[in-house]
Amino acid sequence: DCTEPVHSLPQTGKAFGTEASELTTVEHAFMLNTPRGWEAAGSCPPRECHLGFSFATAQSINCLVVQQGDDGFHAPALALQRRDGEEAAWSEVTAWSSIGEGRSKLAVGCPDPPAVPSASVSACRSDNLLFQECRVACKEGFGTLETSMRCVNGAWFVPQCWPLGSLLRVVLEEPVLLKPYWVVLDANLFTSDDCTGPIKMDGVAISSGEFVIKYANYHPKNAWDKDPSTSWASKGECEAAGTCWLGFRFYANPGPVRCVSLLHPPGVQYQARRISVQRLGRVGWEKAEPVTVRLLPEGKDEL
Repeated sequence: DCTEPVHSLPQTGKAFGTEASELTTVEHAFMLNTPRGWEAAGSCPPRECHLGFSFATAQSINCLVVQQGDDGFHAPALALQRRDGEEAAWSEVTAWSSIGEGRSKLAVGCPDPPAVPSASVSACRSDNLLFQECRVACKEGFGTLETSMRCVNGAWFVPQCWPLGSLLRVVLEEPVLLKPYWVVLDANLFTSDDCTGPIKMDGVAISSGEFVIKYANYHPKNAWDKDPSTSWASKGECEAAGTCWLGFRFYANPGPVRCVSLLHPPGVQYQARRISVQRLGRVGWEKAEPVTVRLLPEGKDEL
């Protein structure tokens, strides 16, 4: 279940692998406190590159947590091999496919389905040792965005059940194409349709994704912090209605939301013309109760 780490340190053995590119080493791949990592010096045809660790004492390895590079710098398929000594032949333990970029958890087999808080788990089916799927039904008063949980490459991905209405999002509907980004300087929710009675934002900001750059922060929490000098920016251009959204997950249902106010920066290339407001239902997002929407600046404010 990938919960008991096996430490691959200089004190426990030695790292080895294919020749590394400049400024990287095989040792860096196993150092959790450095971002440097390991990169092969050249291209890697299938079965031509490897990275490993020779433990001083025998270890049973049943799970890997791997942080790979972005597209073009990650392997979509990996095999785990082992041998009992330097003179022994390598044998394959398992192989994984459909691995995405970034962080991946890879296990040799699916453990038993985990329990899901505030939900029942049923109708589990197994394709093989590495892939399983179960149905998830939230208890009364709770909702979820996903009705099934899946074990992929031996690791479970489990949905959550939250109190009904505790998730809220504003979804860009117009313009259908907005580029380079949708930007929100400040977002506020109110209990009254005249946009009075601010709602306390007790929870976690969420979004469809944020623009990432080394020297700036466009996290969705910036939109809800009541500070127009910070902002949220969508991950990229919004190419179709409904693909970009900004939201909030409350720790408890905040009650009726009657008004939503969004402040944009100057420039129509960053601004929404029309949004919809949705809240968590029993299964997925549902249209919220009637809500007053204020999109700022209004057209006349920019003249």
